[in-house]
Amino acid sequence: MLHIILLILKIIGFLLLGIIALLLILAASVILTPLVYKAELSADNSLESIKGRIHFHWLFHLLEGNLTYKDGEFEWRIRAAWKKFGNGESSKTTFSQPEEHPESPKSGQKPVLMTENKPGPTAAPSDGPKPEMHKGSSSTGYIPEKKEIPEKTDKTDPEGKKPVQKESLSLKTSRIYERFRKFKEKIKYTFRKICDKIKALKKKKERITAFLQNTIHKNAFSRLIREVQRLLRFLRPSKAAVDLEFGFTDPAYTGYTLAWISILYPMIGEFTQLKPDFEHRVFRGSLYLKGKFRILYVLIFVWNMLWDKNVRTTYRHIRKFRL
Repeated sequence: MLHIILLILKIIGFLLLGIIALLLILAASVILTPLVYKAELSADNSLESIKGRIHFHWLFHLLEGNLTYKDGEFEWRIRAAWKKFGNGESSKTTFSQPEEHPESPKSGQKPVLMTENKPGPTAAPSDGPKPEMHKGSSSTGYIPEKKEIPEKTDKTDPEGKKPVQKESLSLKTSRIYERFRKFKEKIKYTFRKICDKIKALKKKKERITAFLQNTIHKNAFSRLIREVQRLLRFLRPSKAAVDLEFGFTDPAYTGYTLAWISILYPMIGEFTQLKPDFEHRVFRGSLYLKGKFRILYVLIFVWNMLWDKNVRTTYRHIRKFRL
């Protein structure tokens, strides 16, 4: 009996080891298998000439996709194992055109003329009182009598002899003084409010400066910069080719654009060709990228950040920080 129980436990143990091994192999495949991508883009002096295509596949082509933009139409297709998704040929996203008015006649059809509705027989006159009509009015209508609106007269006192006197000069002076006093109080309130805001901003600035100058926080920020730079090196494409010719109507704008691109030139200079044109307005070029992306890169970034004690401490301080 004991021998049978040990045999069952042995079989269960082997099954558990097999399941764990399969899970590890699956996790390693997801983490280590690269997402291969390839992108192409070209333009020739107009928006209509822009053409682009992105193709990618992952997990031994179990996940594959293709994105295309051409002639103002965007088309996408994605295949996950045996499932296919996409807009296809029948439902391309194009620029909308004005629709025909539903009431406009189609070609080959005569327009239908709308006839005016003729008034039906008039109802019998009622026995009620009829409106009075002026002399000389037509038989088909009447002109109502205009009621005379009595003209406004000056207000008088109860005896009806003398008009009411206007407001006295002292009352007007008191009202002007009251308005001036309120305006003065409003100015004082606004000035105090501005001063309070300036003091609050000054305190916030001091707190932010003290937070950034903390040694622990400085070490955490420097570690973040190093890890981001490492992640960008991992994400750098293996093959790239950029050929760009650009120019604006104003040569100054061409110079400004070239100055901004020169900031990134040390990183992209080895596979980039720039042709600035200071005399003509032109924009044409092509772009080609090919590379790989692994989930392992993101996991390395997260692990290094969480393993650093300064980063963990700074994260807790940020959560508790209040201005």
